[in-house]
Amino acid sequence: MVTERKRSNPIKLLAEAGRRDQPRTRKRNKGDDTIDNKSGNQIILFFSPGLKDKLMKDRDLIVSKKYLVKIPSKVTCEVIFKEFLYHEKQENSIYHSNGVSQDMISGIRTYFNHRFIVELLYKPELPQIKNLAGKTVFTEIYGCEHLLRLMTCIGKLISPNEFDDCGFSILQMHFQRFLEFIDVNRDNYMPGDNYFQVVQ
Repeated sequence: MVTERKRSNPIKLLAEAGRRDQPRTRKRNKGDDTIDNKSGNQIILFFSPGLKDKLMKDRDLIVSKKYLVKIPSKVTCEVIFKEFLYHEKQENSIYHSNGVSQDMISGIRTYFNHRFIVELLYKPELPQIKNLAGKTVFTEIYGCEHLLRLMTCIGKLISPNEFDDCGFSILQMHFQRFLEFIDVNRDNYMPGDNYFQVVQ
């Protein structure tokens, strides 16, 4: 029997689900673009070679070469969200006119801010958090580097009890649209000078 929750609009439920505490996911693998959960449902996002390269270089700089991302980012997540919604409006997207794009961005924002410290940081980045003086709206501080990390694991953060197969398919379609927008703008959103080396 399908529950009332599973019949509901999965995009509108996304933000609500993001506020709930979910189990920590397994460690991210480089180039991992298959996002699944224990129920057997899958959200499979395609990461272009350009995006995979950005992800791998990001990890190498942080983990191996002891660099950190400059904060606040030149292009924060909130700027990316705003530009995506503006693009949708300019394209006369039906998903913008019916509010789906806005609901999706709201959900991604919620997941990003709620799960940031637990899911989206590499260990060398943890001390940097202490310098934020209590600021917790991470989407206003961090940018595409961490947003891409979220997109590699967002499916695992979504409880398998939240949505049915159709719901997961809808989420996958809209996540992929957003990811393709990031891909087109990846060099503007993730410039090479957005890192600095930590002085030992």
